Amino acid sequence: MYSLDAYGGLTPDGGSPAFYAGALWPNWNIARSAALLPGGGGGYLLDGYGGLHPFGAATPTSGAPYFQNFDIARDVVLLPGSTPALAQGYVLDGYGGLQAFGGAPAPRPSAYWGGWDIARRAALLADGSGGYVLDGWGGLHPFATGQNPMPPAITNNAYWPGWSIARGIALTPGATASTVSGVTLDGYGGVHPFGAAAAPQQVTGSWPNWDIARAISLAADSTVDHPRGWVLDGLGGLHPFGGAPAVDTGAYRSIDIARQLLSQ
Repeated sequence: MYSLDAYGGLTPDGGSPAFYAGALWPNWNIARSAALLPGGGGGYLLDGYGGLHPFGAATPTSGAPYFQNFDIARDVVLLPGSTPALAQGYVLDGYGGLQAFGGAPAPRPSAYWGGWDIARRAALLADGSGGYVLDGWGGLHPFATGQNPMPPAITNNAYWPGWSIARGIALTPGATASTVSGVTLDGYGGVHPFGAAAAPQQVTGSWPNWDIARAISLAADSTVDHPRGWVLDGLGGLHPFGGAPAVDTGAYRSIDIARQLLSQ
């Protein structure tokens, strides 16, 4: 498990092997997200301009968008068949645009907000046929890849119209278009199920009226009936829910700089 900070630092948590993150920007809040390759041997760090920086066994990829001097890239996701030699996936921009790289099939989004930086995170279904974009109000917007059918609309998600408080999304391992389930995270630490997922139990991180929760990840053994995983706070703390084991934090900071949580 790894936590990413806004300067590009990639911290191993729970005794994971260390990676050089591929790019570091001391005192510059420009790192936005990262994604691990299947198997966890490396991955890619995304900066706000859209730059993708390989780490570990990953090699440079092609076709990624680059927004020169425009901090608008928000998330990166990798298709399940990605390898260190050929990584394929999508970069999400703040307007809801999805840009393919590495030869990934063209995406077909269902929502776009031109000129409005409101898209926050993206999540792919287990088979890579599509996924969902999370907006800042908690809305979930399906997208398809290639010629695959559009995943179903989600109608039971947490939603805060007019309030940009949604921070993260995680799909249950193995989720497909016919069995969609997952959780979203709000800035106060609330973990909210959607689709077929049951409500998570034993949530250990909650900060009423303090916007400090930053990312969420589900454990590999999560199920629809028992979602479990971890919430990352902005200082780097890791907080299990659903009975997930406690994980030693690799770095705890005095400033709100943690941004993304990576686990497989």
